[in-house]
Amino acid sequence: MTQSVTRQVRQAIMVQLYTHASFSLPCLVLLAISWSLLFHDYLPAREALGWLGLICLLLLGRWWHLRWRAPRLAQLPLVMLERELFIGVTITSIVWALGVLLYMDKLPDTYRAAMMMLSSLILTGSAIMLFGSRRTLYGAVLPLGLAMLFELGGGNEQERIVSCMLAGYLFVFLPTLLRRLRRDQVASLYHRFSNADLVAELKAVSEHLKLTSRLDGLTGIANRAHLDDCLARAWRRCQRARAPLSLVLVDVDYFKQFNDHYGHQLGDQCLQEVAGLLAEVLRREDDLAARYGGEEFALLLPCTSQQGAVQIAEQVRAALRALGIPHQQSRVSGRVSCSFGVATLVPDQSGSIAELIQKADAALYQAKHNGRDRIEAALMGKVA
Repeated sequence: MTQSVTRQVRQAIMVQLYTHASFSLPCLVLLAISWSLLFHDYLPAREALGWLGLICLLLLGRWWHLRWRAPRLAQLPLVMLERELFIGVTITSIVWALGVLLYMDKLPDTYRAAMMMLSSLILTGSAIMLFGSRRTLYGAVLPLGLAMLFELGGGNEQERIVSCMLAGYLFVFLPTLLRRLRRDQVASLYHRFSNADLVAELKAVSEHLKLTSRLDGLTGIANRAHLDDCLARAWRRCQRARAPLSLVLVDVDYFKQFNDHYGHQLGDQCLQEVAGLLAEVLRREDDLAARYGGEEFALLLPCTSQQGAVQIAEQVRAALRALGIPHQQSRVSGRVSCSFGVATLVPDQSGSIAELIQKADAALYQAKHNGRDRIEAALMGKVA
């Protein structure tokens, strides 16, 4: 087991033990009252009421302690929780053993058998509920079990035979059975938590792969595939709302010359800085900056008019100028610049995404044809 899974298994077992202990306390109170009512004729009232009051006070104290501990089980050390539970069940078992010693000698044979049945019921119930902790289990079983063996061993021949059978049950059969139950419990919890950890890890890997499949490996912004997906969703949404949808294509001017002069490493760095600038300019959650291919980028602007898209393009252009990346091979400026093609449509049944892209591409071509480092907006189609 890994350390984390082992901790989870032990924590789950401890929570289960405390849950079982809380469940058993009302049952033990009812059993103690039944015990006293059944055998009250054979013990002085003072002793009977004293024992009943002691066991009820003890069970009430344990119930309060378990309720107080329940919200803090995950924060407390497991060793301390197990020690507290061990002390509680051991004291309870000692008080039950005291009841056996008080009543047993004074009961006729018929009632002695009834007391043995009740005591065996307590032993079996304790074993079933507390097998998750060996120490706690023995603390619950041994005091009462030894008291029963002591009383039966001093009785008649039949009771001595029963005491031998009880000893075999307590010290051979029960430990073997409970060891098997505990092993199965630990294995079941281990597989459950291991599978949960595996599912969580696979989910994290899946989310990571899903995220990386949407991003461009070089620039860290959205890639072409994610742009196409978002463009399709934005088209449908704007079509339902009858709202404008704008697309801005951005091309780094004379980037091939930049690469040839400065080298591919600085060329990649240039693209990363341009991509970061595009992502910073966009403020709305639905807006998207993506790498379109090579040195081309795209800005997807749902519910944005042509005027708004041009303003955003101007912001990018001004920010890029302020960034001031040197470009000695540029024919329009000594700094890196970009050309922008803006297209805006109100999506309807007669239009298409391909038409929007074509118009933005045509506007970008016009910007490059007119001298680069400029913004051109397409005037074809339904302009918002």
